[in-house]
Amino acid sequence: MEHRAPPSTNIAATIFRDLRSQILKGVLKPSERLPGERELAAQYGTNRNTLREAVRMLEQAKLVTVRHGQGVTVADFRKTGTMELLPPFLENTGNAAEIHALLEDILPARLLVLEFATRLAAKRASTDDIARLRDITELLIAAFERRDPVVIAHGFQRWLDALLDAGHSVAVRWIANPFLDAYRELLDRFPALWMLEPSFPQHLRDLVTTLEAADEEKSIAVTRDYYYRVDSMLMRALASLVPKG
Repeated sequence: MEHRAPPSTNIAATIFRDLRSQILKGVLKPSERLPGERELAAQYGTNRNTLREAVRMLEQAKLVTVRHGQGVTVADFRKTGTMELLPPFLENTGNAAEIHALLEDILPARLLVLEFATRLAAKRASTDDIARLRDITELLIAAFERRDPVVIAHGFQRWLDALLDAGHSVAVRWIANPFLDAYRELLDRFPALWMLEPSFPQHLRDLVTTLEAADEEKSIAVTRDYYYRVDSMLMRALASLVPKG
């Protein structure tokens, strides 16, 4: 039997996304107070309980602060936000320079996490872990040959999950999950960001081979070389969109 979210939940989520968009676009600015519950409920054609649920979602996303007797105030998401804001921010901002600056800092941080995850996988991967990585690798290469960026993007998320599992580290999984969650949503929303870089199939095969050989340093070198190249391509593409001067 199909389970459907209650209508009020769907309405709350719609209101949340609309207000989130206004905050990320700067229509609603830091320190600005939202209109009162009654006014917002009337504006969205809903009841106050549903409106409160939407505000609760905004508070969980650290986009607003709620203080009794002081109403709801827009937070400075650039200071309070977390990685989960990356996809909606990229979707809503029109500032190419800010997108470039944000990814310029996030991509190297993501690479550091992947390098450490790769080191642990080289140390700890079982034969089952390697077999799983090889199976996903062959599926990814088949999708690559079909030139299907959506399938590749989703398949590569599974590959990264398998790499993290191969490291058998709860701590690294917790550190990596925010990056992977943001990356997953980013690729779902913007599949064109996935670049069919020619060396992708060979990179996957080389990395699995080095993991199977338990060669930590070579595994990291393979990872670093690939991401330096691909991330540089992405940053150059974004830089071309930033206005000069």
